Amino acid sequence: MSRESAVDESFASRVAFITGAGRGQGRSHALRLAELGADVALVDLGSVGSVSSPTYATATRDELNSVADEVRGLGRRALVVEADVRSAEQMVDAAASAVRELGQIDYVVANAGITDGFAPTWELAPENWQTMIDINLTGVFHTVRAAIPHLLVEPAGRGLVLIGSGVAIKAVPNLSHYVAAKYGVRGLAAALAAELGPYGIRCNSVHPAGINTEMTTAMVELNGIPREELLERFRSGQLLQMNVEISDITAAVVWLLSDEARFVTGVELTVDAGESKK
Repeated sequence: MSRESAVDESFASRVAFITGAGRGQGRSHALRLAELGADVALVDLGSVGSVSSPTYATATRDELNSVADEVRGLGRRALVVEADVRSAEQMVDAAASAVRELGQIDYVVANAGITDGFAPTWELAPENWQTMIDINLTGVFHTVRAAIPHLLVEPAGRGLVLIGSGVAIKAVPNLSHYVAAKYGVRGLAAALAAELGPYGIRCNSVHPAGINTEMTTAMVELNGIPREELLERFRSGQLLQMNVEISDITAAVVWLLSDEARFVTGVELTVDAGESKK
């Protein structure tokens, strides 16, 4: 199918603002939205900061530029923005840059996040707790706070998707800071759906199972668990014991932003192969 024939009127001439866009889920969401006709602001940490407690490898400037090249190869515009979601100021500047360079923001995908090693709550280092909350929850708040004023300029048809986790539906042990952050994202999405509904703006959250991404690589390194053993743990906790793929999450994100879901808001969409029901 050619790019032209794949364009969806939901996304033609629209602009998506995506955090954590340098790789993994964020990259996948960006490329699929570009295939369907959207221009994309690609936001990631790049060279403007780092993550410690835990030590966590984040997307590089080169990775961001590579995604931008892929978007442009699809005939769409791409803006690379290096920004730290932990900084309210940087996220305000990032959103303003997207509007200045791409003309508007129509969709927000708050995807940036990290994981950590397994530990019971009473052994968890306070600095690891703080880093997790700062990125996985407060970072989502900074993202939506910066972007929503631009959506409100022309609110009709605009939408947000916040990326949560299956653990926000069914908690797991030994990742309490990650669980708490993702429960917070779930609640923030519900609150935003109520606040933005009168303007015609929709907000939903997506809650994936464990999937094979760079975050899985981090979990392998932080916990010293072989990758296939970790993936088997993911599968064994699901009703459908197959690997959930990045493309499955992207499909959910795209549908929620599309006109096909124009009356869908406040939904907590699990893409978890039944993990939350087992």
